[in-house]
Amino acid sequence: MTALWRKYSFVILFVVTALFFSLFLVFTNTANSDATYAAITVKNGDTLWAYAEEYASHTSMTPEKFIEWVTEHNELSSHVIVAGEQLELPVPEEAFDFSEDAIHLASEQK
Repeated sequence: MTALWRKYSFVILFVVTALFFSLFLVFTNTANSDATYAAITVKNGDTLWAYAEEYASHTSMTPEKFIEWVTEHNELSSHVIVAGEQLELPVPEEAFDFSEDAIHLASEQK
């Protein structure tokens, strides 16, 4: 057994380290997949492109990827959305906490 360890210790340590690292990656990515996304109701005149331009800055996506995500995640058959439709956007709910028209002081935040 000691001869085996001496001969292959580097390989054994590499495999064990790679296993721990891959488990770490799996569990950290799983935690992000449980994120709560914002749900919105489509208003008259709204488009996916308008949502992408407004909210893509809250994500690491380009507007095109944002639209693709919304289309796939909400199982839309096309990029056309209808007023009254409920959509889930890849934006954290915190992005909708304050309206854009109001001025808020830092002391008002919870």
